[in-house]
Amino acid sequence: MTEQDLELFSEYFQLEHQIPVNIKDGGDWDSIPTMDQFEAMIPTPYKIASEMKGLEQTMLRPLRQLGDVIEPLAEYLKAQSRKIDLMMSYILQGQDDDDLKFQASSYGGGGFVFQSEQVFTLNNWIQCKLFFNEEAAAVFCLGKIVEVETISPDEDIVNNEPPATSYNYKVVFHRIRDEDREVVVRASLHQQSKLLLNKTKQRSNK
Repeated sequence: MTEQDLELFSEYFQLEHQIPVNIKDGGDWDSIPTMDQFEAMIPTPYKIASEMKGLEQTMLRPLRQLGDVIEPLAEYLKAQSRKIDLMMSYILQGQDDDDLKFQASSYGGGGFVFQSEQVFTLNNWIQCKLFFNEEAAAVFCLGKIVEVETISPDEDIVNNEPPATSYNYKVVFHRIRDEDREVVVRASLHQQSKLLLNKTKQRSNK
């Protein structure tokens, strides 16, 4: 099963970029909720956020094909969309639990990698919240820990205490709505475009 999970993880582009995530241990893999049970678990703000993103894409896509003639209307709708993004971003920030907060170092349509000093069990399922603050979006899903890498601590001793060992956990999405997977993929592509644009500007300024 782990080999299939790793194949699923590698099917999608994985972006090296940090985002905040909430992680809650769910338990043994055999106890993972069914898809119907999972959809009943999804908090309302996540459902609203993904639906709003879908509507935004649907509205703006045909306008782009009309060219400059419709540009003022397109700009107006973008401004309205920005207002909605700000409101949704504020609502979603309230879903971020400090007690469950970690940092993902990479993410993509197949899953993500996060680092933690807390010990999580290989092959357990976990409840995940991914926050894409620059996109005013967030995703609620269930994943499976398929790989654990121990990160050796630095030799330095801080405050007379030995440094803590931390771990990199690779997580594969197993309970995620199609529209939410699209949110993750779209966020990774948008961020990649920004990173490439910044690199281009840096080279041109040299």
